[in-house]
Amino acid sequence: MDVDLSPRTSGLLPLWLVAGVGLTWLVVTTSLWRRRSCFAAELAAPGALFLTWVAFFWRPLLSAAQVPRGGGDLNSFFFPLHAFAARVVQQGEIPYWNPTLFSGLPHWANYQAGLLYPPNWILYLLARPFSYGALELLVLAQYLVASSGAYALARLGLRLPRIASLVAGIVFPYSGFLVAHLGHYSMLAAAVWIPWLWLGLARSVVTSRWRWSLLTASATFLLCTGGHQQTVLYGLSASALWWLACFVRWRAGELLAIAARHRAAEPVEVWQRAGRLLADAARSGLPVASGVLTASPALLPSLDLARRSVRAGGLGYEQASEFSLQPIALVNFFLPRLFGDNPTNWWGPWASGEVWAYAGVVTLFLASLALALSREPLRWALAGIGLIALLHALGPATPLHGWVYRFVPFADLLRAPARSLLFVDLVLALLSALGLAAALEPGVVSPSLHRRWERRLLLVLAALALFAAPLFLNAIVSGSSPPERAVLALEGTLMLVLWLGLATLWFRGLRTRWPAPLLGLAGVLLVVLDLFSATAPFNPTPDDLLVDFRHAETVAFLRQASRDEPWRLLSLTIRWQPSAAAVYGLEDAGGLFDPMQPASMARALECVRAQPALPLLDLLNVRFILTRPESGPLAPHWEDRLHTSTGLVIWENRSALPRAWLRGRAEVASVDEALDRVCRPDFDPQQDLLLAEPLPPADPGASGTVRTRWDGPNRLLLDVQTSGPAYLVVAITADPGWRAALDGRSTAVVTADGLYQAIWVPAGQHRVEFRYRPPYLEWGIAGVAAGVLLLTLFPLLHRLSRIRVARTAAASLSSPADEP
Repeated sequence: MDVDLSPRTSGLLPLWLVAGVGLTWLVVTTSLWRRRSCFAAELAAPGALFLTWVAFFWRPLLSAAQVPRGGGDLNSFFFPLHAFAARVVQQGEIPYWNPTLFSGLPHWANYQAGLLYPPNWILYLLARPFSYGALELLVLAQYLVASSGAYALARLGLRLPRIASLVAGIVFPYSGFLVAHLGHYSMLAAAVWIPWLWLGLARSVVTSRWRWSLLTASATFLLCTGGHQQTVLYGLSASALWWLACFVRWRAGELLAIAARHRAAEPVEVWQRAGRLLADAARSGLPVASGVLTASPALLPSLDLARRSVRAGGLGYEQASEFSLQPIALVNFFLPRLFGDNPTNWWGPWASGEVWAYAGVVTLFLASLALALSREPLRWALAGIGLIALLHALGPATPLHGWVYRFVPFADLLRAPARSLLFVDLVLALLSALGLAAALEPGVVSPSLHRRWERRLLLVLAALALFAAPLFLNAIVSGSSPPERAVLALEGTLMLVLWLGLATLWFRGLRTRWPAPLLGLAGVLLVVLDLFSATAPFNPTPDDLLVDFRHAETVAFLRQASRDEPWRLLSLTIRWQPSAAAVYGLEDAGGLFDPMQPASMARALECVRAQPALPLLDLLNVRFILTRPESGPLAPHWEDRLHTSTGLVIWENRSALPRAWLRGRAEVASVDEALDRVCRPDFDPQQDLLLAEPLPPADPGASGTVRTRWDGPNRLLLDVQTSGPAYLVVAITADPGWRAALDGRSTAVVTADGLYQAIWVPAGQHRVEFRYRPPYLEWGIAGVAAGVLLLTLFPLLHRLSRIRVARTAAASLSSPADEP
């Protein structure tokens, strides 16, 4: 199966389909409304969220524009991984192993590949041929999941009106964080399920209906299989805080009753009530445990791979605190374009996609109203979660991130603390919905409060218009060439004045008693205009993002050269996309940096990229190197074979070792010692062999032949003919998931040269099979069984809870005096 790499000339969705969906929604809603059906109003919200999605992403959906701007990780990292997986799945295999990158790399255990994430399988099965556009559409669909989840959380979890809930459904998906991280697909795929998880947890606190337990378990599973460890850790931690806030808020009466019974020295009653509360708490905890257990086939192999990856042993604090939110960048919450307005037009000591979290000035105003108009504990708990996330995002600027790094398990494997801004935007989305709902409720905003807030807004507007704007304007007009940063600051200040001015007019409308529906729609429209003006232009680009994948001459040459015997390539130029081999089904000794790549191979690649003339290249089975013409010649034994029309030069090394070979003698050396040796200029891969563990002795004079053949990505077949006992070395990255069979019988596999694998073979003709299965996969399957078993218990627990409630009610009716 070839991947479709042709330039996209139209939108991801046909206009007739979008128009048809919109028209159908309008007709059905209108019909239900005329019948006075209660479903009409509920159906209106999903349709509005769909149309908002189309309005935000209209360029990639309805035109040839692509996302994200600059390509980013979606283009260079995720597209090759998913193209490889789609090809293998469509051939009827499960891609446990990826032979195309880094001399072979676990794919199932590569967490960011998201192989267990159900939407990915929909893409693999339906996208024929697979294309970058199909991946783009899948990524954009995640925003619909986030939008509907935030709306449902506000509507069903916080019991807010529909119009106010729409604000949450708009702010969360289209705020700066998720928009800026559009290219980080695995992070996005995990993050969009957090509102659904919070909804399940909130409802499970107040009701024992099993469907909320099922929602909690499903959202946890999807969060854990999305493919981003950091989002899973942050998401589960924030969800625990959210559940605790909901439990204290809605079960406060029972907690106070337990305290009263304790003071009255009634230990039996205390233990009974406490036991019931613990049972109710377990009703929320068990679904989360079920979701994690069901995702364990993805989690356990990835944890095992992490122990051998470039992040093994943890990161130093300086690395872990990279991509923190600089305190000066907090100004982006008010002036979103001050430091640039897209990933390729940015200045400052940070990456734009890591620190941008603009949620809207109007959103901040509504969130402030939520806290000013009510002392209801849950909204203050929400504000507390948002504050904790913001302090963590600041990294070394506050001590919180250092404490998390030191004391929270696995936190030392993660960097970019600014990614906790996800929860800042989620909290602002919910608080803004609470603020709009409170403002529209009659009698909540008193005349005195109106006057105080209007005076404050007018004072801020005056300060901006009379002091800040003239200051920037003077800096622009006083010089011969206007400084770009002063222009950006003035533009941002004027937009801030505009949104605050419109918010002031909207707030005045509350005092003049405009109709509540009109005020609600006006508030939603203000949020949309404010938010979309900053975030909608961030990612779309008219550029062709696949141009560096299109190298037809190079691919044809490499396929022809590897037709009879497999060889690897290594690119020393980014003109060839670093992971393009995965797209074409070629085999590369390198690839784009992957935090899950084995540390041993990363060390070897560091050596050969620094010194391309090292004999180590022969060991790596690298027969072809790709460079640019201006890079000049390589070592004398490298032959210039082809100059392509796309600006690549192909060099051939005829001394490269084949995919598998025989050796008659070997030394025993640890993996670290072997890696030191192979990186030396005097290492001779044609003669030397270093084994991590001893094998039976071989015949130093043994000779023979080896023929190799892949049978799918997870199985390598070798036909071996040797004159005496010998060591068979296979140039595939060593991994504990590989098992070898010699003539049908299992045989020991040891690490060779610190990188590859070797077995001992006796004299004669043999059939050797190497088969890969992810480590701990069996334990993961057992976890699935345990998780499914917990799911089957939810209806039973629900029934027992109803029986208990009925008995408690009966006892209350028979002896009301016993109740406190």
